[in-house]
Amino acid sequence: MTKSTQKTPRAKREAEYKQMAFETAIRNPERYKSILQAVAPFKNQVLNDDVLLNIVSSLYLQGIVKSNKVPIDENSTIDSIKDQVKRANASRNSDGGFPKGYAARFWTYMRTLSELGFVLAQYGQPFQFSAIANKLVADEISEHVAFAVQAMKYNRRSPYRNVKNDFNFFRFIINVLKEKSHLSYPQFIMSLFSRNGDVAAFCQLIDKHSLTLDNVAEFVHDKFGSTLKEQTITHDYPDVVLRVLILTGFVSVTYQGVTMIELNQDNRQMIDNLLNVKIELSEEEKENPQLHFQKLEQLTDELLKIAADTPNRVTEFNQKAQKLLENMELNLTETQIIQELNRLAQGKNRSKSTLPSLHYVAEPLLLEFLLSLLLVLKYQNQFCIQPNFVADHNGLPISHAPARKGDIELFSNDIYWLIEATLIKNKTQQMNAETTSVIRHFNEALADYQAHYLSFVAPLVHADTREFYRVQILLSKLNSAQANIYLKSYAIDEFVGVTLAGENLQDMREHTQDLVQQIKKVFC
Repeated sequence: MTKSTQKTPRAKREAEYKQMAFETAIRNPERYKSILQAVAPFKNQVLNDDVLLNIVSSLYLQGIVKSNKVPIDENSTIDSIKDQVKRANASRNSDGGFPKGYAARFWTYMRTLSELGFVLAQYGQPFQFSAIANKLVADEISEHVAFAVQAMKYNRRSPYRNVKNDFNFFRFIINVLKEKSHLSYPQFIMSLFSRNGDVAAFCQLIDKHSLTLDNVAEFVHDKFGSTLKEQTITHDYPDVVLRVLILTGFVSVTYQGVTMIELNQDNRQMIDNLLNVKIELSEEEKENPQLHFQKLEQLTDELLKIAADTPNRVTEFNQKAQKLLENMELNLTETQIIQELNRLAQGKNRSKSTLPSLHYVAEPLLLEFLLSLLLVLKYQNQFCIQPNFVADHNGLPISHAPARKGDIELFSNDIYWLIEATLIKNKTQQMNAETTSVIRHFNEALADYQAHYLSFVAPLVHADTREFYRVQILLSKLNSAQANIYLKSYAIDEFVGVTLAGENLQDMREHTQDLVQQIKKVFC
C-alpha cells in the first residue's frame, strides 16, 4: 500500500481582505449531495494515495467528474480506469494540503464541503462526515435544510481560507436584507467585499453609490484595491455564492430587468430563530481543521431542530403557477416553456436559455418546474398539480423533493398520476438512481385511488430503462388488487408532445394495454 507522503508545510502567507468566494469548479451547489453520496463509501478511511485514487476514480465512474481522457462505459470499474485517472490529472498542482495530481482533484470537490463543515478531509487522516452530511446522503433531510444549518456555522476566516475577513457572511447578508428589503445584483457583488460584516456601514455605502453591472467592477477596484479580473468580480464568484445562498432557503431571487435578491418570506421565522443561535470560533479553531470540525458539530442538534421543524410551505401549485404565468417579467409563456424544455432535452448550454428569470434554478429542478407549469396550462381544471420541490414564497424551486416523495403528483377524485423527471442520461445511473425510487413512490399511493398512472421522463430513455418499466407494469398488476395501473417512460420531447395534445392518460392506457395483449398472446 502506498503511504501518505508528508511534506514540510510552506510558510503561511500573510492574510488579506478578499472577495467572498466558494469553489467555482462546482458552480451548482445542488451537486454536493451527489458528490457526498459518491464518496460516502470511503468514510473513515485514511486519505492516503491509494484511497484517494479509488475515490477520484469512483467520481469518474459515477459521472461526477467527466473527461474525454477517462472514457467510461458499462464495463468500466475503478481498477480499469485508475491509470487513465492518474494521467488525466497529472498536471494538477498540489492544493489544500493534498499532493499534485489526482489527490488535488479530490480537494477541488471537498473544499467548499470542508469550509461549511460537511466533511473533515485532510491528507493522511481519516475521512470524516458530519452528522448533517450523514443525514443528507441518507435522505433524512433535504438539501436546503442541510445548507441552512451549515451556513449558520460558517465563518469566512477558517483553516481553509487565509483571509482577514472574520465573520459569517450568511448572517451578514440576511441582516442587510432585513434593513434594505432587497439588493440588486451589483449591490450583492459589493456585499462580497465587506471586510468586517458591518451592516450599517455597508447600507450607507450602497445608498451613496449608484451601482450597475457596467461600473461595479471599476468601483471595487478603486474602493477595495481588488486586482481580480472583471469576470471574476461580477460573475464567477458572486454567481456561485448566490447559488449557495439560494439553496439555504434564506433568499429569493426575482428578475426585474436586473436580478434582485430578497429574503424568502416563507422562511422568515426560521431565519430569525437560526440567527438567535450564536457561535463563536476561537483563534485555534479558525486555524486547526480538526478543532474547526468539532466546534461546528457542537451546534448541529440545536440548529437542525429549528430548520427541520420549519414546515415546507406547500401552497396549491395551481394558484402559485397562475401568478407566475401572469407575471410579464418572467415571460413564462407556453412557447417559452416548450423552448426551454427542448433546450434541456438536447443538453444545450444554459447560455442558450431565453428565460433569464430562471437562471438560478438548478437544471434538474428546472425540468420539474417547467413540466409542472406545462401541466397546469393543460390540466388545471382536471387535476390538482403538486410538484414536491421546496419552493420560495414566489413559487420558484429551491431544492428537490423531500425523501420518499415523487417529483410531481397530480390528483383528482379518483385518479393518481405520478411523474418522475430526471436529466440523468447515463444508463447505469438512470437504472440505479431513478427507477427503484420511482416504483416505491408509486406503490405507496396505490391503495387510495381507482386509477393510477406513472410517467417517467428523461432526455432519453435507455432500452434497459424502458424494459424495466414494461416489467413493472406486469408486477404492479400482479402484486396489487388494483387493475387500473398504467405506466410509460418518455423522452422529454415525447412527453411534451403528448401533453400538448392532452392525451397523456390515454397514451399510458394504450401503452399498458398493448403490452398486456402481447403477453396474453405469448401465454394463451
